[in-house]
Amino acid sequence: MKILLINPAFYDNKEFSNRFDDYIDWIKGGNLYVAPFEPPIGLAFLTAYLKERGHEVTLLDMQGLLMDSDKLAAQIAAAGPDIVGITAMTPTVPEALHAARISKKIAPIAKVVLGGVHPTLDPAGVLADPHVDFVIRGEGEEAFAALAEALANGSSPYDIDGISYCQDGEVVIKDKARAIADLNTLPMPDYEAFPVERYIEHNRYLRSVRGISMIVSRGCPFQCTFCAVHQTMGRNWRIKSPQRVVDELVALKEHHQLEGVWFKDSIFNLNREWIKEFCRLMIEQKVEIAWQALTRIDLIDEEELQLMKRAGLTQLDLGIETGSPKNLVRLKKGITVEKINERVRLAKQYVKVFGFFMIGIPGEDETDVQQTFNLAKDLDLDRWTWSIYSPLPGSTLYEELIAEGKIEPYRLDYHQVHFTEAYAGICAIPPARLKELYQEINGYFYGRAA
Repeated sequence: MKILLINPAFYDNKEFSNRFDDYIDWIKGGNLYVAPFEPPIGLAFLTAYLKERGHEVTLLDMQGLLMDSDKLAAQIAAAGPDIVGITAMTPTVPEALHAARISKKIAPIAKVVLGGVHPTLDPAGVLADPHVDFVIRGEGEEAFAALAEALANGSSPYDIDGISYCQDGEVVIKDKARAIADLNTLPMPDYEAFPVERYIEHNRYLRSVRGISMIVSRGCPFQCTFCAVHQTMGRNWRIKSPQRVVDELVALKEHHQLEGVWFKDSIFNLNREWIKEFCRLMIEQKVEIAWQALTRIDLIDEEELQLMKRAGLTQLDLGIETGSPKNLVRLKKGITVEKINERVRLAKQYVKVFGFFMIGIPGEDETDVQQTFNLAKDLDLDRWTWSIYSPLPGSTLYEELIAEGKIEPYRLDYHQVHFTEAYAGICAIPPARLKELYQEINGYFYGRAA
């Protein structure tokens, strides 16, 4: 089967370029949200998996190529696909559905399939668009491959796990596809499928090295109320073997002359024995590459830090989020301001520290914002990224906001769910004032960083 996979952009070509130019100091200081630009590793996993099964696969990375609708239409026409697969997060739903409409116009016989976080959570809403034939819920590799095989063989696709669809005017919602238990069974993501050099170049702004992201685990057992990652990948944390991760890292380093990698996994060091073996291999094999990883405040351990630094760790990225004790409870972070101060001081003895912070949390007032601002200043981190809270379907806070009558289910203004926009009625601070505070905070930190 000829399969075309599409990664929609957060912003179109002109708007992205404008935001990049307007906020270059913020980007250099660490802000990941004003101009989101991360490689489509999920689609690269899917590309490799489908190619391994004999399909002809093309990945159109609209974000990486700064591709507009006209260019997309031309690429679809040139590809002549049997299946078009489009990924969608909540902020990119309008762009994903627009890509579906273009696909049906240019290649009307092709089946259009949507997957990713938002279609997993709102399959009925996505299938309400007549240009969408199927939705894949949950991890997509096995379900997409089974769908492609069924369509190629002319057999029924309707009994495949994870596939939802509309038939005879009725929307049929199936359970999520099963999570893949052993990630070592998946091929290495196909980094050649997207414009990798553009992301490496962008990484220079964010991390000052020639590097790119990797994802080597799935799932998260923690309960953070603003996050919905468990809806697609589950609570059961799974990770590739240490040797497999080292092998893939070495392959990327050698092929792309990398100086560093960023492990974008929600939690990298959940299993201490895994980390010990990974670090042992990195040291013994003399991989000699800088790496950065995300973790939680309560998982920072001094002995482990020392070992990770010996293995090449140069920066820890921490989801601190807020300096308000009230909000730490509401977000279910499982930490205190005192613990944040203690563990950040410890981490800074060994590596650089990058912090994630947000304002506009439900129920937040200006006192809470000031507490977060003060904490971030006191921590004196190396880099920071700031966002405005957005209600994400599938998260606990989203359900609480529905129960409180502040939002309606799946009736969001998706263009306001971009983590830099103030969504009305969420917190005690008016949207215009919240945007002012956001500008002031970013101006303080990124002016300082420059």
